[in-house]
Amino acid sequence: SDIRDRGEFRLGHRESSAPFSYVDAKGDAVGYSVDIWRFLYDRIKIELKRPDLKLRFVPLKPADRIAAVKDGRVDVECGSTTNTVERQKDVSFSYTTFMAGARFLGKKGAGFREVTDLRGKTVVVTEKTTTEKVVRQLNTERNLNLTIVTAKDHAEAFARLAKGEVAAVANDDALLVGLVSAAPDPSLYEFIGKYVSVEPYGVMYRRDDVAFTKVIDSAISTLFGSGQIRAVYGKWFESGAFKLPMNQYMKENVNLPNKYGVQ
Repeated sequence: SDIRDRGEFRLGHRESSAPFSYVDAKGDAVGYSVDIWRFLYDRIKIELKRPDLKLRFVPLKPADRIAAVKDGRVDVECGSTTNTVERQKDVSFSYTTFMAGARFLGKKGAGFREVTDLRGKTVVVTEKTTTEKVVRQLNTERNLNLTIVTAKDHAEAFARLAKGEVAAVANDDALLVGLVSAAPDPSLYEFIGKYVSVEPYGVMYRRDDVAFTKVIDSAISTLFGSGQIRAVYGKWFESGAFKLPMNQYMKENVNLPNKYGVQ
């Protein structure tokens, strides 16, 4: 394989998709998806018989992550990318590594209990994400008359809510948990209403690479089957101020790994 010949594995990661994939104070790529990747990387070294295989971290923005995988700038993208039927035309996805759900987050005391309470308000979403699509659809279907503004990444979107520029931010629940946990006062925020979508995240890699698919599938099956996934999950989602217990979708996914893509 070209990875073996190159002697280097290129890992595409995100800069502000905490707690999945972000850059810490020391400038290192860390997060739930990055930890899963380190586990897979150890398996790939064995599989390729390259114990000296180097790992190179390549930062990516949400808007250019699919192109980076397609044109080979990175071998995989480990972030918070939803497996969709549309994206499957361009790239392959591993077994689902996380089941998230998109939700709205607002400030406590603003009086927004349900999504319909946001009628006529301004909300922010990250550009070119599945959440943006879901919110635009929801706006039309439920006639919410929302003003939808976009941010270039998740940190910028959350900052707009923090500054009071918007009534709510919409994003996957786990990404919002990461942003709230890092805020000066996490107690100022709360979720509004229920899930507006279910988002299966996976590791994204080049299409039609049969050998690589086998390695990735077997590594994730081992991670789930051995129960090690629970320790990785606990570290990132059950230890902070704003906890997110493993939901039913995720529990089922660990027991029966799948590559189901949403529309």
